[in-house]
Amino acid sequence: MPKQRLKNLSTLNVSDLWILFFHSISYGGYSNRNQRLGKLIMREHDFVVFVKYQGRNFVLFVEVKSTNDRATIKHGIEMVADSKTIKNHKRTAQHQLRDHLEILKTDLDYEVKDEIQCYIMWPFLGENTTDPKQQIVKRWTEDDNLHVFENTIASQEAFNSWFLRIVVSQKSCSDQIFAHLISRYIVLSCGIFMDEIDKDLLALLTQEQVKVLTSPICQKGGALVVHGIAGTGKTLLILKKLQLLHQNGQLNEKKRALYVCYWPGIRCEVKHKLKIMGLEDYVDTTRFYITSTYFMKNNRNKYKHIFMDETEAIIISFGPEIVQNTFYKIYQAYHDGNCFRENCSLSGLEAFQQHPISALIKLHIEAKISWGELWFMVDTNQAFISLPKNSPEILKSPHIILNKLIRSTSQICSFFSIVTQQPVPLNMLNFPKSQEEPPIFWVPRKQNVSQSVCEVIVDLCAAKGIKPSDICVIPFLQNEMLSIEAINLQICQKFVEKAFRPECISDVEDFLTDRKPYEFLLAWALRVKGLEFKVVVMVIDEDQFDYDDVDDRKRVYVICSRSTCMLIVISDDQNRREIGLSEISEEYCFNIKFGCNRLDRARKQAYTNRIIEDNKENDELEYVTPKTK
Repeated sequence: MPKQRLKNLSTLNVSDLWILFFHSISYGGYSNRNQRLGKLIMREHDFVVFVKYQGRNFVLFVEVKSTNDRATIKHGIEMVADSKTIKNHKRTAQHQLRDHLEILKTDLDYEVKDEIQCYIMWPFLGENTTDPKQQIVKRWTEDDNLHVFENTIASQEAFNSWFLRIVVSQKSCSDQIFAHLISRYIVLSCGIFMDEIDKDLLALLTQEQVKVLTSPICQKGGALVVHGIAGTGKTLLILKKLQLLHQNGQLNEKKRALYVCYWPGIRCEVKHKLKIMGLEDYVDTTRFYITSTYFMKNNRNKYKHIFMDETEAIIISFGPEIVQNTFYKIYQAYHDGNCFRENCSLSGLEAFQQHPISALIKLHIEAKISWGELWFMVDTNQAFISLPKNSPEILKSPHIILNKLIRSTSQICSFFSIVTQQPVPLNMLNFPKSQEEPPIFWVPRKQNVSQSVCEVIVDLCAAKGIKPSDICVIPFLQNEMLSIEAINLQICQKFVEKAFRPECISDVEDFLTDRKPYEFLLAWALRVKGLEFKVVVMVIDEDQFDYDDVDDRKRVYVICSRSTCMLIVISDDQNRREIGLSEISEEYCFNIKFGCNRLDRARKQAYTNRIIEDNKENDELEYVTPKTK
């Protein structure tokens, strides 16, 4: 309700009024209060409101508490709370506001409480209560204008009146602090902006993607082969097509679909999305193998539609018989789900060895079959790096090429074109280049690489507003110095004990299915292939990258292309130059200051304060004792 009231202030018929507010902003900072000793603590604002009116600036910190009590009767609300609960909520809100001001003071090295207005809003708590004598009295009159009660928030007219009567007549903020604070909270909104980017990307489809969704190739008899670099939305298109098939009655209990991929992470992600879409009962998922011929060996299911994702991974199979068996099993399951002729000669291995899949499908002319969808999605960049002679011919002739990115990876793609030396047709590498794309950020690697990672994660969460669950750290190579234990220990040492703080985990499947808001992922490159994360931190330790090694260049591409909004590379300067990042990267700007000096100052200040308090007590004793005698 307060959010709507703040939005509706735009309807005020008042000239020279400008309002900007931020909602649910998370941040971190240093606290010197009590036993915190200058360590980090994470906090969240309910609302931060910036107002300009008649040449004056106003900044509001607002905390919202939803408690009501028996003295406030509101239709449709059954929840009641006793006075103890209300007082506890009041105390919590006051502590939150105090923490906001204290952390801001530490960050600015300047006292700001005289320039910022603080309010606690109670949407379901009335301003009147009863005293022990059962008389109706105003609640918390000693707190002056700190509280905004239900009778003010209930109507927009009352809220507008309160705003003009109280807010714009109270203490104002200097131009310098106002500008600094508004910049601070815009930066802290990075995480929210990334959420909006993701929503827009999922809502909009390019013309190329619409072409894939509406392609009649499978209905005419044949397989649809789609080429696309990372970030062109290949997996998204499969999910969208499944949704459309279900809506059109082509996907149900009798007309089932199969999703095939290689890496377990992307299979887990697809299963999760299918469940959200309500399609898990009609779509099976499985993985293909590169080391054995056991793929779908015991399968007895028949599928109307089959979608093979990450098809390029089949090119690293250990033998041509594995490749042949994989595609045959896919064709067989697809054939049996569409062709109802008993003992059809075109479903056997002999026929498969003699004819391509599309040709086999077209040979069913007399059967008059309404064929389902058979898709093969190929990441062309990864395939081009090491495309072997034995790769299936069907993958080399795409019907549609996706080259418009839906991720912010234009820089990554131009970066890939630098590091790969393989001759590739220009029309296959039609990378869109835009100067408006966010840059790649570079962080100099420290001797203790886990410390470098820790500082980046803490700064992202505490100073940029990035949620830990949106971050994935991907080491270039597995490194015992870069473990979840080492990173969590570094983070733990920087935060107040038992406080909310980012926590590193390494189980990809658990992270995808049950990610907690404070968890971020650490996983090696191939474990997250096919997945995407808003923020990717690539870590290259000393002597790990060899420019002349094709596998190293491939691994760099796999890591970088997981990013949708921000890519951060931690390496030494030599790696930065070798990889080709010098021209397309910027040095990462830390807003949180790390180091022992701040902690030492905090301890010294706490010690000084303790001495002052002790001296005060001694002075009082010296004054009282003679008088007592």
